[in-house]
Amino acid sequence: MFKKLLFIVFILLSQSVQSVQIEIEIEGVKNELLENVQAYLNFEEQKTPSGLPYNHIIDLHKNVRAYLSLEQQKDHPRLSKSRIRRLHKQAPAEIKKALLPFGYYRATVTSSLSRPKIEEIECTAKYIVTLGESLKIDLDIQITGEAKTDDFFNNLLDDFPVKKGDTLNHPNYERAKTVLRNLAEERGYFNAKFSKHEIEIDEQDYKATIRLYFNSGKRYRFGEVIFKQDFFEESFLRRFLNFKSGDFYTEYALLSFKNALLNADYFDNAEIDMPRSSSSGNVYLPINVTLHPRKPNKWTTGIGYGTDTGVRGSLGYERRYVNRYGHSLSAKTEVSEIRHSAIVEYTIPRGKQRGEFLSFNLGYKDESPETSDSKLFLLGVRKHQPRRFLGSKISEVVGLEYRDDRYAVGSDIGHSRLLMPHISWIYMKADDRIYTRRGYKIQLELRGALSQIVSNTSFWQTHINSTLILPLLKRGRLITRGDIGYSDISLLNGNFQDLPPSIRFFAGGDRSVRGYDYQSLGPINAENQVIGGKNLLVGSIEYEHKIWGLEKWSLAAFWDIGNALNGLSQPLKQGAGVGIRWLSPVGLIRLDVAAALSEPDQPLRLHITIGPDL
Repeated sequence: MFKKLLFIVFILLSQSVQSVQIEIEIEGVKNELLENVQAYLNFEEQKTPSGLPYNHIIDLHKNVRAYLSLEQQKDHPRLSKSRIRRLHKQAPAEIKKALLPFGYYRATVTSSLSRPKIEEIECTAKYIVTLGESLKIDLDIQITGEAKTDDFFNNLLDDFPVKKGDTLNHPNYERAKTVLRNLAEERGYFNAKFSKHEIEIDEQDYKATIRLYFNSGKRYRFGEVIFKQDFFEESFLRRFLNFKSGDFYTEYALLSFKNALLNADYFDNAEIDMPRSSSSGNVYLPINVTLHPRKPNKWTTGIGYGTDTGVRGSLGYERRYVNRYGHSLSAKTEVSEIRHSAIVEYTIPRGKQRGEFLSFNLGYKDESPETSDSKLFLLGVRKHQPRRFLGSKISEVVGLEYRDDRYAVGSDIGHSRLLMPHISWIYMKADDRIYTRRGYKIQLELRGALSQIVSNTSFWQTHINSTLILPLLKRGRLITRGDIGYSDISLLNGNFQDLPPSIRFFAGGDRSVRGYDYQSLGPINAENQVIGGKNLLVGSIEYEHKIWGLEKWSLAAFWDIGNALNGLSQPLKQGAGVGIRWLSPVGLIRLDVAAALSEPDQPLRLHITIGPDL
């Protein structure tokens, strides 16, 4: 009899703990608010003194139901009907509590629980949320200390995370406090602190008063900069500084200084230590800079292919620093199917700016595309200097170059000697130099020669080219190019036939008018040979779209137009086609198939190029 009783009890207990399947539905709360509610429920035990959750909960993105007690336990193997009823009863209070940090103090929750069907062992818990009126903010913010007159703090208040009249949102309140702390840290108010930060809820007048009283204290300044290394002259190292002792501290200036050191190719590492003074009266912070120079010698090799040049290879050597003053030496030779070149360059830093230096170069180039042959010897000096124009930073290069060039272009055979002063400006801005989604580059160059001064002919020439890249749609980008050149020969009593091919303009090729061979477009002579022109006009428009699911691959369609010209009566050639792009570890690789639209049979040509767009 006792055994039978135990068996009956066992059967009843096993039935009582049988898991009940339940479905949970929540209506009236969705999107971001729903995610925030669930996040609050997840971190409900992590409270501020005001009883509201900390700001990091805003970063979680899961459904509110996952953090309801009922949802948490719905798959529990011992979930029973009685436990469901208990958890269901407390769910409305959990939801209401989760809505408080987001300004909904008058929310109502209607709940219902369907009876389970014994044969299916299922039931449904449903919660309909009516948010009601949201609680509005009355903002009281006060900034004292030296930051009171700091324009950065005044401008910050114009775009503050919380504003008077906004709906209460506690994550935004926490974010506002973080923004103030971060700005103080970035601008050298290292003793800044809140004298008051609170949210006062007035449920009778139904408003929330946020009080933020922020005392910045004194602002610290840069003190003496001490370099710890045993090779370079300190006068050379100080060229990298973008601030002076006594300037107000900014985190941006200190990071820019460190990046300048690391990007200069002289140092493997730059450790910057700025001990903060324990004395409240000392606002000058010393900067200790420990530098670890790179190995002085560097060798590079490269191999590639382009339809303009064919297979190409290169070998380079660089002496990163020749002496204590940061002088450097580089040499590079390149070989391809149409070009052999070698150049040696010696660089001397000069002036007080990091981008200011002199370079001396000696080079030789033997180039033989289908339209010309040239054996060029050159010797030159250049002064590189950053400039500012209309508030923007540009790179300026002023130089003097001597060229000795033996050439053949069509039926023109000559020996050119040119002493050319030249100047160029480059302005470039890009969100990413490897794969630009938004950016542009403009380059303007002026050069010339006088037959009375060393040269055997006279000319002056201007050349401007530009590239503009803009994002289009979510996965696409629009790329436009323009290339304009102008030469004046007659004004200075020059002779076009005396100009070598490196001075004449040609069109056609991978980065010109696609669909045509490299330098195959331009004025022709009586023998129908392309001899180049005095002017250049090329334009291009291209749309590129990433392939869905293949982030490093994209498809492109383009249209190019242009030619090298001697006058406006000559026609512009057109090319159009499609291509595929691959963002490889070595850069963007482009494969294009283009048709020469201006030719009778519209022949196709394959173009392959490697490198950035700008």
